[in-house]
Formats: sequence, C-alpha cells, structure tokens
Amino acid sequence: MHSSPHELQQLMAEAKGLELGSPRQLQLLEELRARCPAFVPALLLASRAELWSGEDAEQTDAAFARIERMLQEAVELSDRSPEALMGLARFMSVVRAAPERAEALYREASQRTLELLEDSWSGLIEALGEQDKTEEAIGVAQRALCVFPNSQLIAEARAFAKMAPLHWVRERQEER
Repeated sequence: MHSSPHELQQLMAEAKGLELGSPRQLQLLEELRARCPAFVPALLLASRAELWSGEDAEQTDAAFARIERMLQEAVELSDRSPEALMGLARFMSVVRAAPERAEALYREASQRTLELLEDSWSGLIEALGEQDKTEEAIGVAQRALCVFPNSQLIAEARAFAKMAPLHWVRERQEER
C-alpha cells in the first residue's frame, strides 16, 4: 500500500506526539515503515523509540543490530543528510562505544551542515536583495561573513543583491 506524503506526515505527527518508546508509538512507527520503508524521518524516530522502549530492557545484540541497520538505511536513503548522520553518530558514541566512528560521522554532519548554511544564507541575501530589504540583507551578510569569510557563494549573492563591496561590510563589522 502506497501512502501519500500527507498521510505519512500525519502518521509521523501522531507518532511524534506520543511518549518516546511507548507501545503505541512503536506500533505507529512500524506501520509507517511498512507503508514507506524509505521514509527517513520514521527510520530516525523509530531507532530512538526502540532504544527508549521499555519492552526490551536489556537491549540484546539483535536489537542493537536492528537499530543500527535502521540508522544506516536512514543515512543512505537521505543521501547522508546531517540529521541522519547525527543519529548514527550518537548511536555509535553512546551504544557502540565507538568514538572514532562517531567522530567521523559528526565531522561529516558538521561539514554538510555548513555547506547547507552557506547555501541558504546566500539564497536569503539574494531574496532580500530582490525585495530591496537592504539592511536585512546586510545583517545576514555580516553573519555569513563571520562564518564564511572567503565564501564565493556569499560574494556572488552580495553582488546579485547589489550590496556594497565586501571590504565595506568588514569595516562596518570592525566599527561595532
């Protein structure tokens, strides 16, 4: 049975509203995974819910292996999204006591998050510029320059928004 995105989101919202690891939440998450095995949010929440469930207090190796498989699937299905990488990293750190593997996953999540932030800030600068919201665009550009001082994306967004040269923004930052 194929569910619509709206139906999946409704089930997910219901599952999120329940106590983590409760029998009803686990049941809803199992239904979600049956309807759409590639629904990453359900995989991520199900992995946490299974870890917190009171049903298997001793958490067997088989349970941990199942949870790890869900997290690995979430990473691959999401094209290694930061959220999925973080879920797997936490599991590796806390459950598997594998800080080296967790470190690599955290680093990748951080890098992907920074790339997303840089891209979103450049888009925001452009959108604000198109609306002649110059002061707000300057504020976003200043924050962006603190994190990405040599970003070509931010420089291009500033040019698109017809903002003052980069050196002007840096001088203004130093004045504050």
